[in-house]
Amino acid sequence: MSKWIDYIKLFWYFGANWNFRLAWFIIVHEIRGEKKYHINTTAPIELPDLTIQKGDITKSSRYEAVNYFILESLLQKMRTIDEVSSFSDLGCGKGRALVVAAHFGFTKLKGVDFAREVCDEARNNMRCLKEVFPAISYEIICGNVTDYTVQPWESVFFMFNPFDKEIIEILLEKVEDSLGSFPRTIYFLYASPRHIETFFEFEYEPVYRKRKLKWLDGVILKKEAVV
Repeated sequence: MSKWIDYIKLFWYFGANWNFRLAWFIIVHEIRGEKKYHINTTAPIELPDLTIQKGDITKSSRYEAVNYFILESLLQKMRTIDEVSSFSDLGCGKGRALVVAAHFGFTKLKGVDFAREVCDEARNNMRCLKEVFPAISYEIICGNVTDYTVQPWESVFFMFNPFDKEIIEILLEKVEDSLGSFPRTIYFLYASPRHIETFFEFEYEPVYRKRKLKWLDGVILKKEAVV
């Protein structure tokens, strides 16, 4: 019953703030996705209601999971571009994107978030996922993403508009440092790309974009290291 209450609240949120056509589209995909992937990640949470380990909530967005339509579209396209195994979600919340990524064949999964409660839920979701996909490895880091160290094997990063321009610049600088030491191709799957111009400043190239109903938007950005 509580899940249906969450669906109704989300429907009215999108309907009141955007339009009811969009709200209906999102809820249909929300119900289908939660059933398909056996998770419960729908309910949004305001940041003041969470225990923040370290970080400035004024530079981040509330917890709200990415729409399944955009997430699946990006992952499906990513699989036609490259067969890399890593998938890192920056601002992972309850782990929805990580769970779906595993269903698309990603096996080395990492999530970062600064809110303790959603990190705990993400770990629970990943433990259940491990029973379905024993070959995966995963790590959930509860901490400020600006303290995050990019590992040499990380090639695909996901974001659902979780940060402002300043935080994104810090993240991209970290990726640049990693590229300097370990040259490779980097991809960013960026849903609701409000600060996409920041990626252009770092010489990323958009290789795919999916838009629906003018409000649902996602892009794959690519950068190849110069050896």
